[in-house]
Amino acid sequence: MSTSILQEQDIILRAVEPSDLDFIFLAENDSKSWKVSSTVAPMSRYMIQQYIDTYQADIYQDRQLRLIAVHAHSGERIGIADLYEFDPRNSRAGVGIYITPSHRSQGYGTSTLVALCRYAQEFLGIDSLYATIGADNLASLHIFSRCQFTQSGTLQQWIKTPQGYTSAIIMQRIAQ
Repeated sequence: MSTSILQEQDIILRAVEPSDLDFIFLAENDSKSWKVSSTVAPMSRYMIQQYIDTYQADIYQDRQLRLIAVHAHSGERIGIADLYEFDPRNSRAGVGIYITPSHRSQGYGTSTLVALCRYAQEFLGIDSLYATIGADNLASLHIFSRCQFTQSGTLQQWIKTPQGYTSAIIMQRIAQ
């Protein structure tokens, strides 16, 4: 049982802090993850510092929300959880999670996504959450399926890779 709407198992989602600069820098510049995030260039520390300095954490103003996933007992940063393209009129938002490579395949992705979905749907009142996931990203498809997202569409040849194009699966979770 969670002690907070932002906690699930050993993960707590918290606001971005100035001390997260180096962590966000490493995550944003993890080139192995660029394919899934549509990133096309590295980000500088200066750019990230400006982001942190001006970030309001107001999803209604910014149309996005970024939270840091930390281990509940040690406070170690585990990953990042994002709500993006928030559309208050239609009550929907995109969902993205990033788990550091050293913490993958340990259940942290699922816990992060469960906490993010609970916060988005129960607290913010967002009705529909969605994610666009590469068809070859089996780990992410598994995590989102475990968290009650269902496939609602396929975008053919959507993501360009060095080997050619791969399709993207649209996963969606409607509030109950």
